[in-house]
Order: sequence, then structure tokens, then C-alpha cells
Amino acid sequence: MSRPSFDYADLIAVQDIIRDATDKSLPVYYSRSTADYKSDGSIVTEADLLMQQALTRGLAARYPEVQMCSEEIGESAQREVLGGSGDFWCLDPVDGTTNFHATMPLFSVSLALIRDGEVELGVIYDPNRREFFGAIRGQGVWINGEVAVRPQQPESLRHCIAFVDFKRLDDERSILLANQAPYKSQRNIGTCALEWAWLAVGRANLLVHGSEKIWDYSAGVLLNQEAGGVSETFEGEAVYQPSLQPRSVIAASTPELFKLWASALRSVG
Repeated sequence: MSRPSFDYADLIAVQDIIRDATDKSLPVYYSRSTADYKSDGSIVTEADLLMQQALTRGLAARYPEVQMCSEEIGESAQREVLGGSGDFWCLDPVDGTTNFHATMPLFSVSLALIRDGEVELGVIYDPNRREFFGAIRGQGVWINGEVAVRPQQPESLRHCIAFVDFKRLDDERSILLANQAPYKSQRNIGTCALEWAWLAVGRANLLVHGSEKIWDYSAGVLLNQEAGGVSETFEGEAVYQPSLQPRSVIAASTPELFKLWASALRSVG
């Protein structure tokens, strides 16, 4: 028996679940969260755990057959879901936890539906601006339920805004971009998912990251792809893999920019 496909009604339903969970969970700990450190040095707050619980409940009520793989459920549970054959949600309940904990209004919720090894649906929510960025494979990109219209994209790198996380780049690429930057301007806002969303809708044009995890990139890869962009790892592989191993990312808002951007980044390293 074939599984039902996901459509615009599902996108809106998922957005409503995320909005409800966010409105009830994040204000409880904003400006008064405490942080514990995980083994990789990143932090987790009460807000991450409360959001995970609320979203798990809300999604299970509507989609009981879809499993949950969230950043905060523990590695053994994550591996079990990733190694299975069923559909699953890939969730980062608060992407940009460090920003959230510091009361910096740059954080997001990232959720992707994975089916048969591909990202089927992706939603990234910016609660500070009340903006939903959504995509369905083969059906396009929406902002708050309306078809996204991107501004005209540059034709050359020197007119581009690039998202660059220097902290996670190798030394050679960092030196290249610091001393011979091929773009107009560089940003890093501390939430990978929101950078993907803004890339997809044309607010920035380039992205490079040395080490993103599956919940950082899953929804964003689909958003950028459906908007007409391209992404690969440094080695030329598809970014999305059902794996806990971090992935490098080269991405651009158009195929033409991607070719120029990838060539510049692959000339070293």
C-alpha cells in the first residue's frame, strides 16, 4: 500500500503545530534559561527540551506513523530512527540555542520530513519575525503560506552576500576568504537553518560551512533546491545523508553562482 504524498495542506498543518509549540514553549525560558554543555561543546537549555516535547506530541497526534529524530533525543535513539525504513521527522527544536540563551533574537525551528532517503517537506520558522519558510519536494517554496518571490540574483560573486562560518572552516579556506574574499560582504548569524532559509529566498546568495549536522541542513537543502539553488559538500556529494556525521556545505542561490563559488572554494583545501 502506497503512502499518501504530502501537499500544501500538510505544510500549513505542520506550520500550525510549530507555531503552537513555539508560542507556548519559548517565552517560558526566554531571558531566563539555564544551559548545560553537551559532549561536543554546544549547549542545551530547558527551551530545547520543552520545544522537543511539544513538537513530538503535536506531530504524533496528526502523523502517528512518522518517527521522530531530534537533536536532543540521544544518539542511540537517533541512530535507530536513521537506520530504519520508515518516514521520520528531522528536528532541531531551537537552532541557535546560544543566541537564544543570550537573548539575541536570531534563532529558529527547523523541521524536515524524510521519506525514502530524500527530504520530502521542510519548514524553518523564525519566531522573532513570525516568518515561516516552507517547501515541498517538486512543489516550490512558500513564505507564510504565500509563494515565495525572490529578488533578482547577482550574476557575479563580487556582488554577493555570503554566509561564512569561519569557526568551522579549515585554515586554508579561511585565509583565502579573509584575504581574497570573492564576494561583496560576509555574514554569520549563528543559526544554520535560518541562513539556509534566507539563502533560499534570496536575502543572501552564497553559503559555506565546514561542519553541519543533519538537523542543521535537512530542511534548508530542500528549500534552496526548490527555490532554484544548488548545494554540495566540499567533495562534490549531495549534502543530505541519513547520517549523524557532520557534512561540509557549499551552496548558492543559482546554478551559475554555485559554479563560481564552488570553483573558488575548491581551489584550496
